[in-house]
Amino acid sequence: MLQTSLEFLKREFFKYYYENIDRLVPPEPIRNREFGFFLEKGKGMFRHKCFNSLRDFHEFILSEIPLDIYVSAANYEDPGNRDMSEKKLVNAELFFDIDVEPVNAVSDEEAAWICQKCGQYDIGLKERCPSCGSPTELVRLLSEKQLREALGETEKLIHVLIEDLGIAPDNTHVFYSGNRGYHVHINQEDFLNITGEGRREIIDYLLIQGLDEKELLNILRRGVSIENISLKGVKKRVYMRILEKAGSVEKLKASRRETVLKMLEDVVEELKVRIDPVVTIDVHRLMRMPESINSNSGMVKRRIRLEDLSSFKPLEEAIAFGDEEACLKVKIAPKFSLGGRTFGPFKDEEVELPVYAAIYIICKGLGEYAGG
Repeated sequence: MLQTSLEFLKREFFKYYYENIDRLVPPEPIRNREFGFFLEKGKGMFRHKCFNSLRDFHEFILSEIPLDIYVSAANYEDPGNRDMSEKKLVNAELFFDIDVEPVNAVSDEEAAWICQKCGQYDIGLKERCPSCGSPTELVRLLSEKQLREALGETEKLIHVLIEDLGIAPDNTHVFYSGNRGYHVHINQEDFLNITGEGRREIIDYLLIQGLDEKELLNILRRGVSIENISLKGVKKRVYMRILEKAGSVEKLKASRRETVLKMLEDVVEELKVRIDPVVTIDVHRLMRMPESINSNSGMVKRRIRLEDLSSFKPLEEAIAFGDEEACLKVKIAPKFSLGGRTFGPFKDEEVELPVYAAIYIICKGLGEYAGG
């Protein structure tokens, strides 16, 4: 990233934080949280930072203008200690991260390719560079379809957390991450002290891990009712769903082995929630600060009420910047939609774009600021 682009980002980030500083409120108690920041692109995280008050935190943000802001899910007695074992963990919120990979089914104008070996690039889908034959790096920007898939997984997660694990809706906080997915924070008191093995059990339940499919298949084929067997956790979850799909124990028992096996495979895929397990297990993990800018896209990590999840439009409602024009030199960018408008595709062009779209392209590493 050129220095002119970094200065442009910092200037626009400052405007956003200055105008929205009251929305930037860390989880309580702030004195017990560790903070981390990316202050420059390509540099490591500055972490083990702590603040005594919300005012101190806000003054730091407006002074340093970080590109990314993180806060610990954990509470510590000594959050500023650089030795993790000396921070003295008190407890930690459950934190879930759901990202969905870019969709494969896109048109030529919705993708671009770059050859890292010889430097060639163009709009379209090419697995190998036509100049040198090397594998290419494909560029696919965020799409509504991709984010709908991530939202579907998020809704699945929320259903399990509330219906199966007994977490209250009021303690379930959902956020669009500002880029490829969603975050779910759980701050229910009886879950705050779950560490290590307890978190792994929750992960196993969500990912349908530790399931003895052969054993469960035998139970299913015998048509044993749930009252006559002792099933718990993942096994019970899968069994109940298969029984629901079959209609009755009698119909299940009468089904062919291949049919039951296929039903078992389908149900496992249906129930599996595609979370990042490392994020949830690691109690020392820093989570992106709510209402802060995600420098991978220039959009905001935005809070979503549970009742608004199905209608939330991330590529419109998480926009951080205005629509005044900025000039950009775009190297390569496939067609993309943002802020209710469609842009591109672009190749080796100097274009005028709304600031929010210009920042998006810069954050994706596809162009540089040229004035405006």
